Amino acid sequence: MFLGIYLALKLNQDKTEFIVFTPKHQIKESSSYHLNFSDTIVREVSSVKDLGVWVDKALSMQMQISSRSRACYYQLRNIGRIRPLITEDDCNTLVCSLVTSRLDYANALLFGINTTEIAKLQRILNSAARIITSTRKREHITPILVALHWLPIDKRIQYKILLYTYKAVNHIAPEYIAELITLHQP
Repeated sequence: MFLGIYLALKLNQDKTEFIVFTPKHQIKESSSYHLNFSDTIVREVSSVKDLGVWVDKALSMQMQISSRSRACYYQLRNIGRIRPLITEDDCNTLVCSLVTSRLDYANALLFGINTTEIAKLQRILNSAARIITSTRKREHITPILVALHWLPIDKRIQYKILLYTYKAVNHIAPEYIAELITLHQP
């Protein structure tokens, strides 16, 4: 029940922005929008970061992947410098905590994106596996990934979506997610 309470919302002009999602082929055609709240002008942006995830107008996730790639390669370079000084198990622990955790964060949002973008993330995973096992670039990576029990990036994304679905169907997920799924009863 609405009690008629009026709260004045004051926007911080430096922190408030908005984005309009448009199909890729219509980005150049779309006109720019302007929002004014009393004396505050809210600016339109082409990409936003929310909860650590970059989203652009066309939902291509290119900015997210490039940001993620920079962060992962930075960590891999640092781990590579100390690799001769640590054991394989310690290196695996470092890589899992500093690199693969970044690759897996919010990766369900990457479902259906361009395969060239997925390949960029796969190269990071391959580099991480090579650092852990001290393998050369010319050696085939698939047996190394199998030995580490690591799924390829596209399978990791599918696994995450299937995990969310399983939890929703079995009422392990939060109720607002479980309500989104209705089981088909023939």
